[in-house]
Amino acid sequence: MSNYEQDDLAREAAKRFREMVESVGVKGFSSDMTLSTRQINRMLSGAQPNPVERLIRCLQCCDPDVGDAALSFICQEAGGHFVKDTGVIDHAIVNAVRECAEAIAAISDGEVSPLDRNEVHEAIAALKGVLLAAAAGEQAPEVHVRPTRPASRDGQVNRSA
Repeated sequence: MSNYEQDDLAREAAKRFREMVESVGVKGFSSDMTLSTRQINRMLSGAQPNPVERLIRCLQCCDPDVGDAALSFICQEAGGHFVKDTGVIDHAIVNAVRECAEAIAAISDGEVSPLDRNEVHEAIAALKGVLLAAAAGEQAPEVHVRPTRPASRDGQVNRSA
């Protein structure tokens, strides 16, 4: 990676981190992160690398499949799904069909549990990737989703698993 690309990455990461902090204020952000306001301000000033830049650098340093799994986890924790551009539309279409079949099987009993909802979200994300790529005239991305957590007997997702 060239110095220009590193500088560009650092600037974009700093911008995104600043937006995150400003969305709740330095005091609220530092409190929720269990850091001092001084530490947050040092990150904002560039005296210390911010978490956004560190995360990106971590992903650049590791095996791509491990990084994809980490991104999938982060996206799921934020209520979304990680979609990776694989450059192969046929594979993405097969993946979308498989995800849809799994979603249909999950809800075919007439009850929709939290795990069933996750299956439907995965199918929608896979189809969305294919449609977006088709609309742009590009290759479709593949959807990567981390395994779902098992549900407890009462149907709630088990967060400790």
